[in-house]
Amino acid sequence: MVEQYASEVNAPTSTVTIPDGEVDSPQAWRVAIASSAVVAVSFGTVYTFGAFFDAMAEEFDSGLGATSIVFGITAFLFFGTGAASGFMADRFGARPLVWVGGALFAGGLFLTSQVDALWHGYITYGIGAGLGGGLFVAPVFAIVAGWFDRYRGIAQGIVATGSGIGTLVLLPLAERLIDENGWRSTYVVLAVVSAVTFAVGGMFIARPPIEQVEVPMDHLKQTIRTPAFRRFGICGALQSGSMLSAFAFIVPFARDQGVSSSTAALLVGMVGASSIVGRLALTGFAGRVGPVRMLQFAFLVQPVAFVIWLFAGGSVMALAVFVVVLGVAYGGYVALVPLVAAHLFGVRGLGVIMGWGFLAGGVGSLIVPPLVGFLGDAVDGPALPILAITMVSAMGAALLLGLQQEPISSV
Repeated sequence: MVEQYASEVNAPTSTVTIPDGEVDSPQAWRVAIASSAVVAVSFGTVYTFGAFFDAMAEEFDSGLGATSIVFGITAFLFFGTGAASGFMADRFGARPLVWVGGALFAGGLFLTSQVDALWHGYITYGIGAGLGGGLFVAPVFAIVAGWFDRYRGIAQGIVATGSGIGTLVLLPLAERLIDENGWRSTYVVLAVVSAVTFAVGGMFIARPPIEQVEVPMDHLKQTIRTPAFRRFGICGALQSGSMLSAFAFIVPFARDQGVSSSTAALLVGMVGASSIVGRLALTGFAGRVGPVRMLQFAFLVQPVAFVIWLFAGGSVMALAVFVVVLGVAYGGYVALVPLVAAHLFGVRGLGVIMGWGFLAGGVGSLIVPPLVGFLGDAVDGPALPILAITMVSAMGAALLLGLQQEPISSV
Protein backbone atom coordinates (compact mmCIF):
# COMPACT_ATOMS: atom_id res chain seq x y z
CA MET A 1 0.00 0.00 0.00
CA VAL A 2 2.78 2.40 0.88
CA GLU A 3 4.69 1.66 -2.28
CA GLN A 4 1.50 2.02 -4.34
CA TYR A 5 0.84 5.39 -2.80
CA ALA A 6 4.44 6.54 -3.30
CA SER A 7 4.35 5.64 -6.97
CA GLU A 8 1.21 7.70 -7.46
CA VAL A 9 2.43 10.88 -5.77
CA ASN A 10 3.10 13.57 -8.34
CA ALA A 11 4.29 11.05 -10.90
CA PRO A 12 4.60 13.58 -13.75
CA THR A 13 7.26 15.50 -11.85
CA SER A 14 9.54 12.52 -11.19
CA THR A 15 13.23 13.33 -11.54
CA VAL A 16 14.55 9.86 -12.26
CA THR A 17 14.65 7.31 -15.04
CA ILE A 18 14.58 3.75 -13.70
CA PRO A 19 16.26 1.07 -15.86
CA ASP A 20 14.90 -2.45 -16.04
CA GLY A 21 16.72 -5.33 -14.36
CA GLU A 22 18.68 -3.38 -11.72
CA VAL A 23 16.06 -2.11 -9.31
CA ASP A 24 14.44 -4.57 -6.88
CA SER A 25 17.49 -6.79 -7.43
CA PRO A 26 19.55 -8.78 -4.88
CA GLN A 27 22.03 -5.91 -4.84
CA ALA A 28 19.20 -3.51 -4.02
CA TRP A 29 18.28 -5.58 -0.98
CA ARG A 30 21.93 -5.64 0.13
CA VAL A 31 21.93 -1.83 -0.04
CA ALA A 32 18.74 -1.69 2.02
CA ILE A 33 20.04 -4.06 4.70
CA ALA A 34 23.41 -2.28 4.92
CA SER A 35 21.64 1.08 5.18
CA SER A 36 19.42 -0.29 7.94
CA ALA A 37 22.49 -1.43 9.88
CA VAL A 38 24.11 1.99 9.51
CA VAL A 39 20.90 3.68 10.68
CA ALA A 40 20.56 1.25 13.61
CA VAL A 41 24.03 1.94 15.00
CA SER A 42 23.98 5.70 14.40
CA PHE A 43 20.51 6.39 15.84
CA GLY A 44 20.87 3.76 18.54
CA THR A 45 24.19 5.19 19.73
CA VAL A 46 22.93 8.79 19.82
CA TYR A 47 19.81 7.73 21.72
CA THR A 48 21.91 5.96 24.37
CA PHE A 49 22.95 9.34 25.77
CA GLY A 50 20.28 9.17 28.47
CA ALA A 51 22.08 6.17 29.96
CA PHE A 52 25.27 8.24 30.30
CA PHE A 53 23.54 11.23 31.87
CA ASP A 54 23.94 10.53 35.58
CA ALA A 55 27.48 9.13 35.34
CA MET A 56 28.78 12.10 33.35
CA ALA A 57 26.92 14.67 35.46
CA GLU A 58 28.32 13.14 38.65
CA GLU A 59 31.92 13.00 37.40
CA PHE A 60 31.91 16.56 36.07
CA ASP A 61 29.69 17.91 38.87
CA SER A 62 27.24 19.34 36.31
CA GLY A 63 23.46 19.60 36.32
CA LEU A 64 20.90 18.32 33.85
CA GLY A 65 21.01 21.53 31.81
CA ALA A 66 24.76 21.67 31.23
CA THR A 67 24.96 17.94 30.50
CA SER A 68 22.01 18.01 28.10
CA ILE A 69 23.79 20.63 25.97
CA VAL A 70 26.05 17.79 24.79
CA PHE A 71 22.97 15.98 23.52
CA GLY A 72 21.41 19.14 22.09
CA ILE A 73 24.47 20.01 19.99
CA THR A 74 24.75 16.43 18.80
CA ALA A 75 21.08 16.19 17.80
CA PHE A 76 21.23 19.55 16.02
CA LEU A 77 24.20 18.52 13.87
CA PHE A 78 22.95 14.95 13.45
CA PHE A 79 19.69 16.12 11.88
CA GLY A 80 20.63 19.59 10.66
CA THR A 81 23.55 18.51 8.49
CA GLY A 82 21.02 16.81 6.23
CA ALA A 83 20.37 20.18 4.56
CA ALA A 84 23.88 19.97 3.05
CA SER A 85 24.58 16.23 2.92
CA GLY A 86 21.90 15.71 0.27
CA PHE A 87 23.86 17.89 -2.15
CA MET A 88 27.10 16.09 -1.29
CA ALA A 89 25.49 12.68 -1.81
CA ASP A 90 24.33 13.72 -5.29
CA ARG A 91 27.89 14.66 -6.20
CA PHE A 92 30.03 12.08 -4.37
CA GLY A 93 27.60 9.27 -3.61
CA ALA A 94 26.57 7.99 -0.18
CA ARG A 95 29.46 5.52 0.30
CA PRO A 96 32.24 8.08 0.90
CA LEU A 97 29.90 10.00 3.21
CA VAL A 98 29.31 6.84 5.25
CA TRP A 99 33.06 6.24 5.51
CA VAL A 100 34.06 9.84 6.26
CA GLY A 101 31.11 10.48 8.53
CA GLY A 102 31.58 7.10 10.16
CA ALA A 103 35.22 7.89 10.93
CA LEU A 104 34.15 11.17 12.55
CA PHE A 105 31.39 9.37 14.45
CA ALA A 106 33.58 6.60 15.86
CA GLY A 107 36.48 8.97 16.49
CA GLY A 108 34.19 11.37 18.33
CA LEU A 109 32.94 8.61 20.61
CA PHE A 110 36.51 7.55 21.43
CA LEU A 111 37.64 11.11 22.12
CA THR A 112 34.59 11.64 24.34
CA SER A 113 35.82 8.75 26.47
CA GLN A 114 39.04 10.75 27.10
CA VAL A 115 37.63 14.20 27.93
CA ASP A 116 38.70 15.99 31.12
CA ALA A 117 35.89 18.58 31.16
CA LEU A 118 32.25 18.48 30.16
CA TRP A 119 32.62 21.24 27.58
CA HIS A 120 35.16 19.10 25.75
CA GLY A 121 32.25 16.72 25.11
CA TYR A 122 30.40 19.52 23.35
CA ILE A 123 33.13 19.30 20.72
CA THR A 124 34.02 15.60 20.64
CA TYR A 125 30.52 14.16 20.89
CA GLY A 126 28.80 17.04 19.13
CA ILE A 127 31.09 17.23 16.11
CA GLY A 128 31.89 13.52 16.14
CA ALA A 129 28.57 11.75 16.61
CA GLY A 130 26.54 14.78 15.50
CA LEU A 131 28.30 16.08 12.40
CA GLY A 132 29.67 12.65 11.49
CA GLY A 133 26.25 11.00 11.61
CA GLY A 134 24.64 13.95 9.88
CA LEU A 135 26.85 13.43 6.84
CA PHE A 136 25.31 10.08 5.98
CA VAL A 137 21.93 9.65 7.73
CA ALA A 138 19.80 11.56 5.22
CA PRO A 139 21.69 10.18 2.15
CA VAL A 140 21.27 6.52 3.13
CA PHE A 141 17.53 7.04 3.50
CA ALA A 142 17.43 8.69 0.08
CA ILE A 143 19.51 6.21 -1.92
CA VAL A 144 17.39 3.22 -0.94
CA ALA A 145 14.37 4.75 -2.68
CA GLY A 146 16.39 4.86 -5.90
CA TRP A 147 17.18 1.15 -5.76
CA PHE A 148 13.54 0.07 -5.65
CA ASP A 149 10.34 0.50 -7.59
CA ARG A 150 7.87 -2.28 -6.81
CA TYR A 151 9.17 -2.93 -3.28
CA ARG A 152 10.15 0.63 -2.39
CA GLY A 153 7.80 0.88 0.59
CA ILE A 154 9.06 -2.38 2.09
CA ALA A 155 12.69 -1.36 1.57
CA GLN A 156 12.15 2.06 3.13
CA GLY A 157 10.45 0.34 6.06
CA ILE A 158 13.50 -1.88 6.56
CA VAL A 159 15.78 1.16 6.71
CA ALA A 160 13.47 3.11 9.01
CA THR A 161 13.11 0.12 11.32
CA GLY A 162 16.86 0.24 11.92
CA SER A 163 16.57 3.17 14.31
CA GLY A 164 14.05 1.28 16.44
CA ILE A 165 16.15 -1.88 16.53
CA GLY A 166 19.29 0.12 17.34
CA THR A 167 17.59 1.82 20.28
CA LEU A 168 16.13 -1.46 21.52
CA VAL A 169 19.51 -3.19 21.52
CA LEU A 170 22.14 -0.55 22.22
CA LEU A 171 20.61 1.40 25.10
CA PRO A 172 20.18 -1.56 27.50
CA LEU A 173 23.63 -2.76 26.41
CA ALA A 174 25.15 0.64 27.16
CA GLU A 175 23.44 0.77 30.56
CA ARG A 176 24.86 -2.64 31.49
CA LEU A 177 28.35 -1.74 30.29
CA ILE A 178 28.26 1.54 32.25
CA ASP A 179 27.32 -0.34 35.43
CA GLU A 180 30.10 -2.88 34.92
CA ASN A 181 32.93 -0.85 33.37
CA GLY A 182 32.08 2.86 33.61
CA TRP A 183 30.91 5.36 31.01
CA ARG A 184 34.35 5.95 29.49
CA SER A 185 34.95 2.30 28.61
CA THR A 186 31.42 2.06 27.27
CA TYR A 187 32.08 4.84 24.78
CA VAL A 188 35.17 2.97 23.60
CA VAL A 189 33.05 -0.14 22.98
CA LEU A 190 30.46 1.89 21.07
CA ALA A 191 33.25 3.50 19.05
CA VAL A 192 34.53 0.07 17.95
CA VAL A 193 31.02 -1.17 17.10
CA SER A 194 30.37 1.99 15.09
CA ALA A 195 33.67 1.85 13.22
CA VAL A 196 33.16 -1.77 12.15
CA THR A 197 29.52 -1.24 11.14
CA PHE A 198 30.19 1.85 9.05
CA ALA A 199 33.29 0.40 7.41
CA VAL A 200 31.55 -2.83 6.38
CA GLY A 201 28.17 -1.23 5.68
CA GLY A 202 29.74 1.36 3.39
CA MET A 203 31.11 -1.43 1.19
CA PHE A 204 27.54 -2.47 0.26
CA ILE A 205 26.10 1.04 -0.17
CA ALA A 206 26.24 2.19 -3.78
CA ARG A 207 24.70 4.81 -6.03
CA PRO A 208 21.23 3.83 -7.21
CA PRO A 209 20.93 2.75 -10.87
CA ILE A 210 18.86 5.75 -11.92
CA GLU A 211 19.51 8.72 -14.12
CA GLN A 212 19.24 11.83 -11.94
CA VAL A 213 17.79 14.97 -13.45
CA GLU A 214 19.02 18.23 -12.00
CA VAL A 215 16.38 20.11 -10.03
CA PRO A 216 16.45 23.90 -10.51
CA MET A 217 17.29 25.86 -7.39
CA ASP A 218 14.33 28.14 -8.09
CA HIS A 219 12.03 25.18 -7.58
CA LEU A 220 13.63 24.32 -4.24
CA LYS A 221 13.53 27.92 -3.05
CA GLN A 222 9.90 28.25 -4.08
CA THR A 223 9.02 25.08 -2.17
CA ILE A 224 10.82 26.12 1.01
CA ARG A 225 9.08 29.51 0.97
CA THR A 226 5.54 28.13 0.87
CA PRO A 227 3.38 28.58 4.02
CA ALA A 228 2.83 24.81 4.10
CA PHE A 229 6.57 24.10 4.27
CA ARG A 230 7.05 26.69 7.02
CA ARG A 231 4.28 25.11 9.07
CA PHE A 232 5.70 21.67 8.31
CA GLY A 233 9.14 22.77 9.53
CA ILE A 234 7.94 24.52 12.69
CA CYS A 235 5.83 21.52 13.68
CA GLY A 236 8.81 19.24 13.02
CA ALA A 237 11.01 21.39 15.26
CA LEU A 238 8.49 21.20 18.12
CA GLN A 239 7.94 17.48 17.66
CA SER A 240 11.64 16.65 17.46
CA GLY A 241 12.49 18.89 20.41
CA SER A 242 9.93 17.23 22.66
CA MET A 243 10.73 13.73 21.41
CA LEU A 244 14.49 14.12 21.86
CA SER A 245 13.86 15.53 25.33
CA ALA A 246 12.06 12.31 26.18
CA PHE A 247 14.96 10.20 24.90
CA ALA A 248 17.36 12.30 26.99
CA PHE A 249 15.42 12.32 30.25
CA ILE A 250 13.40 9.11 30.51
CA VAL A 251 16.30 7.34 32.22
CA PRO A 252 17.39 10.06 34.72
CA PHE A 253 13.79 11.01 35.58
CA ALA A 254 12.85 7.35 36.15
CA ARG A 255 15.88 6.88 38.38
CA ASP A 256 14.89 9.94 40.40
CA GLN A 257 11.54 8.27 41.08
CA GLY A 258 13.06 5.01 42.30
CA VAL A 259 13.18 2.94 39.11
CA SER A 260 16.33 0.85 38.72
CA SER A 261 18.89 1.78 36.08
CA SER A 262 18.41 -1.42 34.10
CA THR A 263 14.62 -1.05 34.05
CA ALA A 264 14.89 2.61 33.02
CA ALA A 265 17.16 1.69 30.12
CA LEU A 266 14.77 -1.09 29.09
CA LEU A 267 11.96 1.48 28.96
CA VAL A 268 13.82 3.50 26.32
CA GLY A 269 14.49 0.29 24.44
CA MET A 270 10.74 -0.33 24.44
CA VAL A 271 10.29 3.01 22.66
CA GLY A 272 12.41 1.62 19.85
CA ALA A 273 10.48 -1.66 19.75
CA SER A 274 7.03 -0.04 19.70
CA SER A 275 8.21 2.47 17.08
CA ILE A 276 8.44 -0.44 14.64
CA VAL A 277 4.75 -1.11 15.21
CA GLY A 278 4.02 2.59 14.64
CA ARG A 279 5.88 2.59 11.34
CA LEU A 280 3.97 -0.41 10.01
CA ALA A 281 0.53 0.42 11.39
CA LEU A 282 0.31 4.13 10.64
CA THR A 283 1.84 3.97 7.18
CA GLY A 284 -0.53 1.10 6.41
CA PHE A 285 -3.47 3.49 6.71
CA ALA A 286 -1.83 6.36 4.85
CA GLY A 287 -3.12 5.24 1.48
CA ARG A 288 -6.69 5.06 2.78
CA VAL A 289 -7.11 8.23 4.83
CA GLY A 290 -4.24 10.28 3.42
CA PRO A 291 -0.68 10.80 4.68
CA VAL A 292 -1.35 14.26 6.16
CA ARG A 293 -4.20 13.00 8.33
CA MET A 294 -2.12 10.09 9.57
CA LEU A 295 0.78 12.40 10.41
CA GLN A 296 -1.63 14.65 12.30
CA PHE A 297 -2.79 11.60 14.23
CA ALA A 298 0.80 10.65 15.09
CA PHE A 299 1.43 14.19 16.34
CA LEU A 300 -1.71 14.08 18.50
CA VAL A 301 -0.70 10.76 20.06
CA GLN A 302 2.62 12.16 21.28
CA PRO A 303 1.29 14.69 23.86
CA VAL A 304 -1.13 12.00 25.06
CA ALA A 305 1.90 9.85 25.81
CA PHE A 306 3.54 12.69 27.73
CA VAL A 307 0.40 13.17 29.84
CA ILE A 308 0.68 9.50 30.82
CA TRP A 309 4.34 10.14 31.72
CA LEU A 310 3.35 13.14 33.81
CA PHE A 311 1.12 11.05 36.06
CA ALA A 312 3.12 7.79 35.94
CA GLY A 313 5.43 8.62 38.84
CA GLY A 314 7.56 5.61 39.72
CA SER A 315 5.07 3.02 38.47
CA VAL A 316 6.88 0.76 36.05
CA MET A 317 3.60 -0.40 34.54
CA ALA A 318 2.44 3.17 33.85
CA LEU A 319 5.85 4.06 32.44
CA ALA A 320 5.67 1.01 30.18
CA VAL A 321 2.33 2.23 28.81
CA PHE A 322 3.86 5.67 28.27
CA VAL A 323 6.86 4.41 26.28
CA VAL A 324 4.74 2.11 24.12
CA VAL A 325 2.36 4.94 23.18
CA LEU A 326 5.32 7.26 22.62
CA GLY A 327 7.05 4.70 20.43
CA VAL A 328 4.01 4.27 18.22
CA ALA A 329 3.80 8.05 17.75
CA TYR A 330 7.54 8.33 17.09
CA GLY A 331 7.58 5.47 14.60
CA GLY A 332 4.64 6.90 12.72
CA TYR A 333 6.26 10.32 12.58
CA VAL A 334 9.53 9.01 11.15
CA ALA A 335 7.79 6.89 8.51
CA LEU A 336 5.10 9.40 7.51
CA VAL A 337 7.17 12.57 7.13
CA PRO A 338 8.72 11.50 3.79
CA LEU A 339 5.30 10.48 2.45
CA VAL A 340 3.77 13.80 3.49
CA ALA A 341 6.67 15.75 1.99
CA ALA A 342 6.32 13.91 -1.33
CA HIS A 343 2.54 14.35 -1.26
CA LEU A 344 2.62 18.10 -0.58
CA PHE A 345 5.76 19.23 -2.41
CA GLY A 346 6.31 16.58 -5.08
CA VAL A 347 9.28 14.30 -5.65
CA ARG A 348 11.43 16.87 -7.43
CA GLY A 349 14.37 17.65 -5.15
CA LEU A 350 12.78 15.65 -2.35
CA GLY A 351 16.13 14.72 -0.80
CA VAL A 352 17.14 18.35 -0.37
CA ILE A 353 13.67 19.34 0.82
CA MET A 354 13.81 16.56 3.40
CA GLY A 355 17.25 17.80 4.41
CA TRP A 356 15.78 21.20 5.22
CA GLY A 357 13.07 19.45 7.18
CA PHE A 358 15.77 17.58 9.12
CA LEU A 359 17.40 20.94 9.83
CA ALA A 360 14.17 22.27 11.38
CA GLY A 361 14.04 19.21 13.61
CA GLY A 362 17.66 19.76 14.56
CA VAL A 363 16.94 23.32 15.69
CA GLY A 364 14.20 22.04 17.98
CA SER A 365 16.54 19.36 19.32
CA LEU A 366 19.21 21.98 20.05
CA ILE A 367 16.86 24.24 22.00
CA VAL A 368 14.27 22.16 23.84
CA PRO A 369 16.30 19.43 25.66
CA PRO A 370 18.77 21.89 27.29
CA LEU A 371 15.90 24.16 28.37
CA VAL A 372 14.14 21.16 29.91
CA GLY A 373 17.41 20.21 31.61
CA PHE A 374 17.92 23.65 33.13
CA LEU A 375 14.29 23.62 34.30
CA GLY A 376 14.95 20.26 35.94
CA ASP A 377 17.94 21.78 37.77
CA ALA A 378 15.79 24.67 39.04
CA VAL A 379 12.89 22.64 40.48
CA ASP A 380 12.43 19.57 42.62
CA GLY A 381 11.19 16.50 40.80
CA PRO A 382 10.48 15.86 37.12
CA ALA A 383 6.84 17.03 37.04
CA LEU A 384 7.44 20.55 35.70
CA PRO A 385 10.03 19.49 33.09
CA ILE A 386 7.65 16.78 31.83
CA LEU A 387 4.82 19.33 31.74
CA ALA A 388 7.03 21.62 29.65
CA ILE A 389 7.76 18.78 27.21
CA THR A 390 4.03 18.05 27.00
CA MET A 391 3.21 21.68 26.19
CA VAL A 392 5.83 21.88 23.44
CA SER A 393 4.50 18.66 21.91
CA ALA A 394 0.89 19.85 22.15
CA MET A 395 1.77 23.09 20.35
CA GLY A 396 3.29 21.11 17.49
CA ALA A 397 0.23 18.86 17.26
CA ALA A 398 -2.15 21.84 17.28
CA LEU A 399 -0.23 23.68 14.57
CA LEU A 400 -0.10 20.61 12.34
CA LEU A 401 -3.91 20.41 12.35
CA GLY A 402 -3.82 23.49 10.09
CA LEU A 403 -1.61 21.80 7.47
CA GLN A 404 -3.38 21.56 4.13
CA GLN A 405 -4.39 18.15 2.83
CA GLU A 406 -3.91 18.70 -0.91
CA PRO A 407 -0.59 18.96 -2.84
CA ILE A 408 0.89 22.43 -3.34
CA SER A 409 -0.07 23.35 -6.87
CA SER A 410 2.52 26.16 -7.15
CA VAL A 411 5.60 23.89 -6.80
